[in-house]
Amino acid sequence: MSEEQTPPRSRGPNADEQHVLTGMLSFWETVIEDAEATAAEYAEEGWETLVLHPGDVTVLPPSNLPDATDRVGFDVLVPGSEFEALSEWVADASFDRYDVYRAREGGTMFVVSVVQAAQAENAVVVPLYYGLDKVDVLKTRAKEQGALRLYVRPVEADQRVELVQSNPAPLFP
Repeated sequence: MSEEQTPPRSRGPNADEQHVLTGMLSFWETVIEDAEATAAEYAEEGWETLVLHPGDVTVLPPSNLPDATDRVGFDVLVPGSEFEALSEWVADASFDRYDVYRAREGGTMFVVSVVQAAQAENAVVVPLYYGLDKVDVLKTRAKEQGALRLYVRPVEADQRVELVQSNPAPLFP
């Protein structure tokens, strides 16, 4: 997505709301570059890495519809090829660690989560973004459950891979 393009408007009950990346595309591109640099650092240490390139990230449950789903975390849409690679990885490894890097720009939080299968030395690098005004319900539920999930799914199909983060606190300011 180039800087000149406007992110899609949200669909659903608040369709008039601007997308959280409106005016932030340049910063988001920097976050993607940071995610790729982070993956390169892991690769230099002998890890196999997979960088995801989300087309959209949605907070679950949405703050305006707190009872819309039992899922707690972020719905992350990725290209089909990245989803297929991730699906193969989770079938063969136990992802048991993660590191989180955050940056705030105005009312938007940008996160790079590195979910690791330490024994297999696989690292999945997942860039995320969310509006700070959209995560109250998510933050409360994640704290109650003691975990937060990244629901990674392809745009083309109704499948997903869940990556669990047992301490959700590092993802929030």
